[in-house]
Amino acid sequence: MNEKISVIIPVYNDEKYLEQCVESVLTQSYHNLEVILVDDGSTDATPAICEDFRRQDDRIRVIYKQNEGVGASRNTGLAMATGDYILFIDHDDWLLEDHIQKLYDLLKKNQADIAIGNFSRFLEERKAFSFSILEGQYFEKIILLQNGLK
Repeated sequence: MNEKISVIIPVYNDEKYLEQCVESVLTQSYHNLEVILVDDGSTDATPAICEDFRRQDDRIRVIYKQNEGVGASRNTGLAMATGDYILFIDHDDWLLEDHIQKLYDLLKKNQADIAIGNFSRFLEERKAFSFSILEGQYFEKIILLQNGLK
């Protein structure tokens, strides 16, 4: 069985994009997920959207907290995560259906602890996508030895 991946999504007044973001996580080809929505004191319909998702899918957990910013929200999610791996995504991101599977496969293939991926950005004001693509693949392996770091 594949290892559990905790997907942490900090949210704050995100009613515009949150549904698309969460749906893109729930429809991943990799299914052993825990989705942690950390509401950072939203004042719009975000909490209701989070609760709707929580009722629909038992992989979703919702945490409500005072507004402290995205870093504190990520740390709150980390403290609650039970997965073998962590994936952070922002409330206005969405993933292709095999995104998590591909990252997981690369982690295993390369015996890596961390994986990052290319991304594209939608420029709403221009109604256009901007692509950030790195050439090739980058791998770095650090081995901790008994007498220090190599």
